[in-house]
Amino acid sequence: MSVGDPLVRVDDLRKYFWEHDSLLDRLFGDEPVPVRAVDGVSFEIYEGETLGLVGESGCGKSTAGETMVRLQEPTDGRVEFDGEPVFALEGEALDAFRRAVQIVFQDPFSSLDPRMTVGDTVREPLDVHGVGTERERRDRVRDLLERVGLSADQFDRYPHEFSGGQRQRIGIARALAVEPEFVVLDEPTSALDVSVQAQVLNLLDDLQDEFDLTYLLISHDLSVIRHVCDRVAVMYLGEIVEIGPVDELFGAPKHPYTRALLESVPRASTDERERDRETLAGDVPSPRDPPSGCRFRTRCPMVIPPEGLDIERETYRELMTLRERIERRDVSLETVDTDEQFDIDDGASDEDVPAATAALKDRLLESELPPRHEAVVDEALAELTAGNWAAAADRLRAEYESVCEREAPGLGDGSHPVACHLHGAAAERTDGPSSWT
Repeated sequence: MSVGDPLVRVDDLRKYFWEHDSLLDRLFGDEPVPVRAVDGVSFEIYEGETLGLVGESGCGKSTAGETMVRLQEPTDGRVEFDGEPVFALEGEALDAFRRAVQIVFQDPFSSLDPRMTVGDTVREPLDVHGVGTERERRDRVRDLLERVGLSADQFDRYPHEFSGGQRQRIGIARALAVEPEFVVLDEPTSALDVSVQAQVLNLLDDLQDEFDLTYLLISHDLSVIRHVCDRVAVMYLGEIVEIGPVDELFGAPKHPYTRALLESVPRASTDERERDRETLAGDVPSPRDPPSGCRFRTRCPMVIPPEGLDIERETYRELMTLRERIERRDVSLETVDTDEQFDIDDGASDEDVPAATAALKDRLLESELPPRHEAVVDEALAELTAGNWAAAADRLRAEYESVCEREAPGLGDGSHPVACHLHGAAAERTDGPSSWT
């Protein structure tokens, strides 16, 4: 599919939303805080293909799509459409771009103006761009309604008279009115019943062939992505972590996050009823303060231990989680259960430290530690019982800091690049991906 120059090229696209950036905040000296919704995204889309953009809710998929078509102004980065820089377009060139690029929104119930008839809604882009005569526009709208599976007789009806699937068809007709080359489909089936989803997806597939369209399909539904797309880009916390052909990515995912996403897809076969599901630990970090290095490291079950550490990955992941909780001060010290009750919120007495340390270790860790690592954890928890949070975190960091938190992995090149140290230089110093594939 990737033949010739791409129709759309996205290079290091960033979109931040700023908090504490009002005049009042500046008067009180509050520093602006960026919410890094999209943070350095790069990919290409070739003419006639469908690229899927997937990830958990809140990862920045929709913001990326809206910024690409200038519904949001970028913070930084570059987007090219047919070789032209999108963010530099003005006047007639910008009008031509807005005609060539359209978007279908996620919610068919809120994306249509309830005060406008279906005919007026679909005709509005034609009016804005001055396409044809009034009669030609009316005929064009009627033809589009027929093309998307509605009736031309519904021209004068209002959105509330239609079902969700019919409203989404109206949105698709509106997007096609000015004969675009590229369409962003922002979760076009997420608000629809399963049976209606299939109808809309088949419609989009037929329209792509008929009108020679190129799609960016944004979705969190991997079954939809697999059915429709040629290639898939996986997004996590504002960044692309893996891109590849749909069959290759679904058949042999490289990134641990992609594997977790695919593992979460429900299986129809009863043979897999009893299968163990690999679930991700922890919550998605805030885009206000993303983790250093690899952003997935705080939840990754395959985080890379330091060289020569000689520890099971599961145990290492548990120790990393312990340190992260201590750094966030997310460990309650108000009451520690031992044979007696110790309130160590302000620090345990010297005679209470061993018992309090043992009680904390029993509460915070499930794995049985080898002697070397048990000694390290005991030292860290002893600092914690004394109220020395920073010293406790520093002791664990000195022993267990990972390349995954020191260095941000690049996406790399090729037909199936991945941003993961397991497939980069760090893999040469470890057992690499063969230990988990």
